[in-house]
Amino acid sequence: MSFVNTLPAGIGLATALLAASAASAQTPQAPTPAPAPAAPAPKTEGTTVSGVTVKAGDPPMKSSIDSRSYSVAGDLQATSGSVADALKRIPSVEVDIDGNVTLRGDPSVTILIDGKPSGAMKSQSRADVLQQMPADRIDRVEVMTNPGAQYSPEGTGGVINLITKKGDKAGAGASGAMRVSVGDQQRYNAGVNFAYNNAKLSVSGDAGLNRYANRFQAHDDRLFTGPGGTIRRLQLGRGQNAGLGWNSRLGADYDLNPKNHLNAEFSYGSFPNDFSNFTDYQTFNALGTPVGRTQRRAEIDIGGAYANASLGWRRTFAGDDHSLSLELDGSTWRNHQFADFETTTSLPATPTVFEDLDVRIWSKELDLKGDYSRPMPGSARLKAGFDLDRTKDRFGSLAAKGLTLNTKVFDPTQSHQLTFDETVLSAYLTYEKPFGDLTVLGGLRYETATNDIDLPTTGFTNSHGYDKLYPSLHLDYKLSDTSRLKASYSLRITRPNSWDLDPFPVKLDALNYRQGNPNLEPSETQSWEASFEYRKQRNYYLLTAFWRENENGVTDVVTDLGGGQTLTTKANLATSRSGGIEFVVNRALSKTLSLNATGTALYNQIDATSLGYSGDRSTYAFGGRASLDWQVTPVDLLQFNTVLNAKALTPQGYVKPTYGVNLGYRRKLNDRLSLTVTATDILETLKNEVVYDAPDVKGTFTRRRSSRGVFIGLRYRFGAGKPQREGFDYNAGNGGGAGGPPS
Repeated sequence: MSFVNTLPAGIGLATALLAASAASAQTPQAPTPAPAPAAPAPKTEGTTVSGVTVKAGDPPMKSSIDSRSYSVAGDLQATSGSVADALKRIPSVEVDIDGNVTLRGDPSVTILIDGKPSGAMKSQSRADVLQQMPADRIDRVEVMTNPGAQYSPEGTGGVINLITKKGDKAGAGASGAMRVSVGDQQRYNAGVNFAYNNAKLSVSGDAGLNRYANRFQAHDDRLFTGPGGTIRRLQLGRGQNAGLGWNSRLGADYDLNPKNHLNAEFSYGSFPNDFSNFTDYQTFNALGTPVGRTQRRAEIDIGGAYANASLGWRRTFAGDDHSLSLELDGSTWRNHQFADFETTTSLPATPTVFEDLDVRIWSKELDLKGDYSRPMPGSARLKAGFDLDRTKDRFGSLAAKGLTLNTKVFDPTQSHQLTFDETVLSAYLTYEKPFGDLTVLGGLRYETATNDIDLPTTGFTNSHGYDKLYPSLHLDYKLSDTSRLKASYSLRITRPNSWDLDPFPVKLDALNYRQGNPNLEPSETQSWEASFEYRKQRNYYLLTAFWRENENGVTDVVTDLGGGQTLTTKANLATSRSGGIEFVVNRALSKTLSLNATGTALYNQIDATSLGYSGDRSTYAFGGRASLDWQVTPVDLLQFNTVLNAKALTPQGYVKPTYGVNLGYRRKLNDRLSLTVTATDILETLKNEVVYDAPDVKGTFTRRRSSRGVFIGLRYRFGAGKPQREGFDYNAGNGGGAGGPPS
């Protein structure tokens, strides 16, 4: 594997073109469920949300019939960290060392911001954006492992909805907070958020910057028994990257009159990155005799930026939850990369080759949606709507190479263009009705989708079309005032993106090639869940059993080309199955000590006959997280948490389990100023270790990065309003935000 694979995954698409091995870069990560956040300060009164009575001392978690929401305010790691750091403590959500997100082990996850799509959250740089977006922008995280029909079925893993902080028109005045944190390895971040509210207008925004730096090491040792005979391939890599990214957001909500409401929002962010690495490639024959050695140096200048804008109108009518809304969202994402490579082959001896590669990616999305909700007889509720989504991707690479720096010429074998256009038109209908203690929510969504791919440099064109109905069903049964039973079913889909469909063969480095598959079909997942939920004051327990059946699952397949060279392609697996039992515990052990824990026992099975195996492959695994919060004094809080990433099955092997330990401390200096110290991966044990155990390839790949770090930060709250509590406003609607000013 080329060492560029150790870059943050958001650099993914274009960086992989430059110098990465797609085989290792796309290796699935072990699931790492996370515990529920810490218990909040006691509340003075109760609030009713979707039939759930929230009483004094409840944990910072809200559940509805089809989703669960978690506050992130009590996580000290997120205080000076990113959204990716905050997601690491959310049950069912897993985040790897590079910021890649999975939901119960499934990397096909749709991430929304305030219920809206975002180009940055669909791009190959999503992991970078999540690692740079400050966590204090987020009020809570809504998790839907079986979303209802009002949401797009895209993403077989489910939906994660990031609810940002908003102003509250109930509390007039200006307020906000400033923060700054300094860490080791020349890392630092700073930010400000604010809100202004009056009777008709609510304005909120934030801005932040993040200086990041990482060191990487990689070790890839594999034995291939392919058409070229038995070859051992050893790759050793090291490198580093650094950059200064920033992001901003401004939003407003205005009441034209008691029945008509307008909202608008704009956000922008950039994430430049300078990367350098050195990779040593060695090959040996069956007798262990060296037969090849190549060394490659890379200097890569990477720049990326995203912008999102939205405009919405909502009309309310008489009756509870009776409204009509229209919203137009637009987003764009750009990425450019300029790379210089120097490749020296000493065995067999050949002249040094110098290469330049200029990669440019541009994507834009326009989404128009309408929603209508009205109460029905018998306390029922009807929702209907439509969604028109247009996506355009443009990709271009221009390569040159030569035997000296000044004699490089155009290289047509690595220069190409691609255009990708996709249109998805959908309509949905949901109906929710209580029958005594049982509430039923049924939904149906129809989607018609088309996409066209065009490679002007080769003349290749291809089109796909999909039409399908997507049903969903949710049941919620109240056993008592403190306990409930829930069950759900949904049908989900993951459509191949332009990168997966691109048939142009790309040389990633000296030994690795990649080629997309234009014949890929969408993967579909049928998902079933059943859960028991118990809540009483500060104690919360959740036990969930789930099962998923996946067809046409898209995965990487590595093929031996001989001589130590490999080709990574995409393929549809026949079927795969996964299931397990997940528990979440939030318990007050004493007045000053609370425990948050989550764990998942997993089973995964893959039909591997198409990959050269004699039958199915399967594995059992367990992963989890635990956190202890100790309120040492009224102004001092200590936080300890540990994570166990479970073993994860891959099509041609598995990912080994790994663990990490984090510490946090916060001291409240006064009502407005606080000091936070956090230490991440203090034992420096987090890594990615993959075992290959296929009929024609065996070996291991290990990747490490400088994940251990210490941050010291100050946070100051200014303006009117009360400090933010560690729970969230249970009155806030979907896509709303916490009441009161941001802090």
